[in-house]
Amino acid sequence: MKTLYAACIARLGLSLPGAAQLHNVRLDTVKSWSAGRNPVPEGAWSELRAYEAAIVDRSEAIREAWEDAGEIRDIEATVADHAGMMALADFFLTTEEMPPLTVRLKA
Repeated sequence: MKTLYAACIARLGLSLPGAAQLHNVRLDTVKSWSAGRNPVPEGAWSELRAYEAAIVDRSEAIREAWEDAGEIRDIEATVADHAGMMALADFFLTTEEMPPLTVRLKA
């Protein structure tokens, strides 16, 4: 059975190494939290909430820019990190109208 922590990091698109980097802890610490062997400290939950909030904020910024541009069919996005990619995915998944047909990603 999946733990709540494992479900949360999966929902945010984080791998175990990515979660360890986010929390600035060792990989075995995150593995222990994910398996339910040790409790997840409140600070780690706060970091996950902040990470999710950053994704949502970036997604909304993408949506606003898209709407301000007249809902163009092609967009070019610069994705510098994992949260940026998740924000772009969130934008696509939550856009009720037809999302852009073409997306070109730049590193």
